[in-house]
Amino acid sequence: MPGSFRIGKIAGIDISVHVSWLIIFVLLTWSLEGWFATLYPGSPLIYWSVSVLATLLLFLSVLLHELAHSLVAQRRGLPVKSITLFIFGGVSNIEQEPKSPGVEFQMAFVGPLTSLVIGGLCGLSFLLLRAIGGGRSPLAAILEYLAVANVLLGLFNLVPGFPLDGGRVLRSIIWKLSGSLRTATRVATLAGQGIAYLFILGGIWLIFAGSWVNGLWIVLIGWFLLSGAQSANSQVMLETMFKGVTVGEVMNASPVTVPANISLQKLVDDLLLPHGWRSAFVMQGDQLVGVITLDDIRHVPRDEWAQTPVGFAMIPLEKLQVVSPQQSFNEVLPLMVARDVNQVPVVENGRLMGVLSREDIVRFVEIRRGLGLDTGKKGEQ
Repeated sequence: MPGSFRIGKIAGIDISVHVSWLIIFVLLTWSLEGWFATLYPGSPLIYWSVSVLATLLLFLSVLLHELAHSLVAQRRGLPVKSITLFIFGGVSNIEQEPKSPGVEFQMAFVGPLTSLVIGGLCGLSFLLLRAIGGGRSPLAAILEYLAVANVLLGLFNLVPGFPLDGGRVLRSIIWKLSGSLRTATRVATLAGQGIAYLFILGGIWLIFAGSWVNGLWIVLIGWFLLSGAQSANSQVMLETMFKGVTVGEVMNASPVTVPANISLQKLVDDLLLPHGWRSAFVMQGDQLVGVITLDDIRHVPRDEWAQTPVGFAMIPLEKLQVVSPQQSFNEVLPLMVARDVNQVPVVENGRLMGVLSREDIVRFVEIRRGLGLDTGKKGEQ
């Protein structure tokens, strides 16, 4: 996710924090300071310190929620690139969709279950502490807060609308009953959009009622849910359209290529400027060895262009994401999105067979829709 910084790695999964997380961190800490001041005697320093600790522990709980999703995904053979904490909680970057309704149900349900278990353990610890006379203490206040927050987090995520976990649970059930991922997604995303609109309308009502901070926050949550539901529906529509389609059917079989031994000056004067190219694949004989882009050329001082071969400035093949013509397009598209690449070379036995770019994908979609072939090659219920 753009605007994120990595803080560590767990079970091979990069853990990142988005800059928007700082906003909710400050807001939560500020609100908890006033609430803790009503629960037990202490000084402002203690209240602020406990508030910071409670906020960090809440985000640790969110991280455990997302880790539960990711670890189940890994055990089911689905690659997980990263987990990012951001203003609305957390998101797991799982690079592939589950292949069966059972796997989807397990992945979705384990997150809320984890939050509810954490909330239950914190609640029991709070009751035990209060029973032995420690109910008016910083520790008791933190446990009470974490119990309530995690139970609410678990219940909220069980709301049956995409992209919440409850929406994925709903999708898995409908998928199992109907046998159609597309139908299940349509129902779950429609439910998600309906719930999102309720949040937005409720937030607007609170704003006009005078509670503008809470109202604005609820509107933002509704907008986030609405965007997620719409994106999920579009993604599955594309997956259905490309069902059974290989990379070779979508790729451009005539990619732009240049020899590795020509100079950057010749590349710019004879090829890039006259043809308006922004990049080209670099060849050594009939073998692909890399790609050269405008950014790569800019990194070389202009007075050295005439003496610098393209092969010295290019991005070498080993640093490129490469696919084969026989690969399923639905396997390649998530990789392009997750790694934010505009094009990937299509290679077979070291030879460049074509290039798969976002422009090729858009063109393919437009042609299929124009021909009325937007329901998948084998049909989808």
